[in-house]
Amino acid sequence: MGEGVGGSGVPGEVDVVARCRAVVDAMAAGAPEPMSVAAFAADLATLPAGHPERGALAATMIVLLTNGGGHPRLSVLGELGPLLDMVRTAPAHLLAWPEARDSARAFQLVHEAQEQVIPVPAATAELDELAARHPGVTPTSAAIRTAQMSARLVTAGKRGDESTQRELVATFERLADHLGDVPRSGTLRDMGKAMQELFEAQRTQDWGAVVAVMDRMRDGAAAMGLDPATFTLPPGAKAMLDMSSDEPPTHTELTTDEVVAQYAVPGSGAAGKLTASYVLMGGGGGTDLDRIDRAIELTRQAASEPGPMQLIARSGIALNLYRKAEVLGTTEGLDEARAVLEDLVDDLRGLGGSAHPMWTDVHHQLALVKRRSGDEHGSGADELSGLFRFAHRALLESDPAVARDGLREAAHMGMELARARVRFADYAGAMDALDIGRGLMLFAEVEVLDLGAKLRAVGRADLADRWEAAGARVPGLRAEAIEVLVNAAGGIDGLLKRPSQADVRAALTTVDADALVYLVPAQEQQPGMALVVPREGPMAHLPLTFLSLHAEAGVERYLTALSRLSRELKPAAGEPFKDQLDELCEWAWRVAIGPLLERYFARDSARRGRVPRIVLIPMAGLAAIPWHAARNSEGTYAVELAAFSHAVSAREFCANAARPPVRLTSTGLVVGDPHTAGPAKDLPAARLEAYEVHRAFLRAAKYVGRRPNGTVSRSGPGTAEQVRSWLTAEAAHAGTVLHLACHGQFSSDERAAKACLLLAPGGPGESGELGADEIVSLLHSTPDRQVGLVVMAACHTGRSIHGYDEAYSLGTAFLAGGVRTVLSTQWAVPDEATSMLMYLFHHYLRTERVPPWQALRSAQLHMLRPETPVPDTMPAHLRELADGRELVSGGEHTGVVGWAGFVHGGH
Repeated sequence: MGEGVGGSGVPGEVDVVARCRAVVDAMAAGAPEPMSVAAFAADLATLPAGHPERGALAATMIVLLTNGGGHPRLSVLGELGPLLDMVRTAPAHLLAWPEARDSARAFQLVHEAQEQVIPVPAATAELDELAARHPGVTPTSAAIRTAQMSARLVTAGKRGDESTQRELVATFERLADHLGDVPRSGTLRDMGKAMQELFEAQRTQDWGAVVAVMDRMRDGAAAMGLDPATFTLPPGAKAMLDMSSDEPPTHTELTTDEVVAQYAVPGSGAAGKLTASYVLMGGGGGTDLDRIDRAIELTRQAASEPGPMQLIARSGIALNLYRKAEVLGTTEGLDEARAVLEDLVDDLRGLGGSAHPMWTDVHHQLALVKRRSGDEHGSGADELSGLFRFAHRALLESDPAVARDGLREAAHMGMELARARVRFADYAGAMDALDIGRGLMLFAEVEVLDLGAKLRAVGRADLADRWEAAGARVPGLRAEAIEVLVNAAGGIDGLLKRPSQADVRAALTTVDADALVYLVPAQEQQPGMALVVPREGPMAHLPLTFLSLHAEAGVERYLTALSRLSRELKPAAGEPFKDQLDELCEWAWRVAIGPLLERYFARDSARRGRVPRIVLIPMAGLAAIPWHAARNSEGTYAVELAAFSHAVSAREFCANAARPPVRLTSTGLVVGDPHTAGPAKDLPAARLEAYEVHRAFLRAAKYVGRRPNGTVSRSGPGTAEQVRSWLTAEAAHAGTVLHLACHGQFSSDERAAKACLLLAPGGPGESGELGADEIVSLLHSTPDRQVGLVVMAACHTGRSIHGYDEAYSLGTAFLAGGVRTVLSTQWAVPDEATSMLMYLFHHYLRTERVPPWQALRSAQLHMLRPETPVPDTMPAHLRELADGRELVSGGEHTGVVGWAGFVHGGH
């Protein structure tokens, strides 16, 4: 085991060498660690730096700990660095030294990155160098690859990039395949699957499943020679899980000393002290001042210990101080709490800023402290800053299913903050709060496009090259690129481009609208409200006490029935849906539209010279309501009194208004009921609609799909590729109008959310689908393409696939791509009534020369009033469909489903 003591003969050194030799000899013989590696390293470090046995014994221990260059035990990662530092040269007989050295160094890098000893990018770069030294399939290459994945997991965790964490965990199975049929490969696969289950259990807050999965992972770690303690819940965690469940906690009967003795046990570190603090505080609702003081003391102790729990402990100090002030009914301790949190915010800025998982919670705590201290303005600013975490997350996450779980909270928190701001008449702050939580996935989809060009613009051509070469295939690369862009923009706020009141007013003037109105539903004891941003005059707030989606069964029944229709259904088949819709129309007037019109828009229509035009941003499930079909007790619909458009957010509305107008010509593309070669049924009225619209109004446009007699157009069958080609055509003769009379498909499934147009497949194996994501990408790939109008006479084209507040639909995809005006649908529109409505829309647009929003309103009014003569130009076979217009019998309007499904967005 070396060459002796080298002649120094110092008695103390002889004893150290003897003890250390005994340790390595015992381990080489297969015995478990007879003493801690830390103690061994500390003992060995007492030898002089030039002692001949110092490096030899350290190198031998490293070889043993890595099994000759494989995976070291996780419990010794902190000692690998000190041991490596002692090795200047290794004994020649240690043939496994190069492999052991590199394996140990790889895991030392992961440990130091986790403990923030070295920057993660530096650790990652050195890991890449180590991996290049060990190609092929060897235990050492497998160990280094595991270390690389672990480092990337550390990076993803610090950024809050859950998508990348999941992707990296999935690589465990690929690594197992790479290893082939070796003893550890099966266990590695099982560990990868268990980690995926752990992510899911944490996401759904199924704490029982968390415990069960960690038990399995502990067994797998033991089988792989790793430290099972790594997958053991820290002391007291079970108590925290109990308090998070519906079961009443049993540990409240413990005295203060018993709690500390049970949870802050020796060796539990900061985690044990924080758990004891949590128990003493009763999960945050404690009122016993002695227990609160002890909890404050414990969090201070935990905050003094370096490590990953330190940030949480510092937050805990402020939280406990705030609770004490609440119990006392004073502001005692709040100055300290504020100072702690402000220092913590400064540190978080250096650890990812708004991307850090703690960013929102810390800002929320700081806002509470400031509000209780009387600093209401500062409180609101911190709440808004906390919301930026969600916008940052939308940019980071590459998996929409992962992103939308967190983004649901964004809109909810935005609405809560907006309610708080209106209590202080801070309407601008309320608008900011509502808008930050809206349409974040659509915002992210646009920002990630042309990522290479954006990186080059900020001087990162190296990263741009990596992105364009590998793109989304490299876990964490998107997050790395986003981090660069956010920093270059001075923070996420620089990318989000929040509009001011002046910006909104300018946009309203540009599109000739009178007000932007947010509709916010009631929640628990909080009433609903309308937040009004007028083109002229100050912002206003209208309480809407009964604007609740859950207060009346009719609303719930409507929302349930909404997804059960498709365009080919005949009106008779839609009778149950009609019943729900009729009931809903009266509710919509009573709880929102009636008070809104009466308060702000009833008295000055004469001054405007037209009915008022309102741009709505309905929050949460209110986005599914056809507000223009709200009906008063006299049977008058809202659309008869005002014109309505919809917007994703004020940000999107202003961006669309700022685009130069596009002249609508008779050229473009008309798609008539293409044969989907799938289960979708034929739409004979859609063919007739498309054909007659083409012949009467868009004669110079290309017609694809099927003619009214079922034959295929000479210009093509209406494939997805034909629509793609038209969307990206830069030649002027391509035209500016797209009319789609076809099927639309909608699914909000948790893991397979989808909104797409169903077109004809181009060949065997092609689906004929054209999805929302692709539409955004196609339009951005040709920024000079000018599309003025897209009419989607297809089902569900206005419904969001990622939740109402995300507003990510086929319609908004076209708007995000730069299209000026879009007509989309809130439900499955009936075939025959839709055909007539669409002909009338184009008639008013082309013959009467009115803007699209007014043309849609005029067509809907025409459908509402059976006595209105149809245009002389309407073909006879479409005239026959006039019988499908709304009938009036005894004052009851029964055909809302035929005209109210269409909504206008854009110019």
